Amino acid sequence: MDYQIKIRDIEPIRVAFMKYKGAVTEANKVFPNVFKSIQGKSNAAPFICYYVVDQKSKVGEMELCVPTAETPSGNGITVKELPRIKAVCATHIGAYETMNYAYEAIERYARENSLTLQHPFREVYIKGPGMFLKGNPKKYITEILFPIKEVQ
Repeated sequence: MDYQIKIRDIEPIRVAFMKYKGAVTEANKVFPNVFKSIQGKSNAAPFICYYVVDQKSKVGEMELCVPTAETPSGNGITVKELPRIKAVCATHIGAYETMNYAYEAIERYARENSLTLQHPFREVYIKGPGMFLKGNPKKYITEILFPIKEVQ
């Protein structure tokens, strides 16, 4: 797949979130708890902030984030404001299993342009499986945002 890699300023955003540590593929099972805590009142696409991911075991430390103006109720879900970042961005269209190609394109772009990628990086789920219907994985749209270290 041919990825259009861009550097963008990402505005600050207020999110309801919960910390999650475990298998990356299992995060979608607890993500609905964040939506329930804000009565489903999201004002932008949900995303995961990845702090640590073991590439072999696919186990990581992350935050499951839903942009909202609501105040969440219970279940260890709280609110925070994520700061403005400058990020290398790529949009992946297709199944989650093939997103590694987008990550490779971002890493190649960063290397070629002498950029330092930082954590946490985000996967923004613009179009994906719904709460009840799986949808067509070939039409999923995921934006990957990798903060970059700005040269002083």
